[in-house]
Amino acid sequence: MKSESLLGFIAGAAIGALAGILYAPDKGEETRKKLMEAASDGYDKAREEFDEFAHDAQVRYRYTRIEAKKLKKQLMEQGEDLKEDARKALLEQLEKLEAALAKDEDTAVREEA
Repeated sequence: MKSESLLGFIAGAAIGALAGILYAPDKGEETRKKLMEAASDGYDKAREEFDEFAHDAQVRYRYTRIEAKKLKKQLMEQGEDLKEDARKALLEQLEKLEAALAKDEDTAVREEA
């Protein structure tokens, strides 16, 4: 969006300068002076726009890196929680299995006696 407005500005400045030259009743020296001023003004404006664009891009880059680090930390914490939950569920299943095996063992011993 910014690049489109910058290009539009530059194109408008060039068209304006050209129209000024074609319709200006000034001498050649005066016309060249006006052209140089217009070109300088256009350059300054383009530089300001570029600097603003570069600054905005840098701010967005830094913000995105900070948010990415926060997300990474959050995902790692969730991964740790999931790992702990899975460990607990596995231990519960092992305890149930041990209890079932012990019950079967008791039943088998009673049947033999």
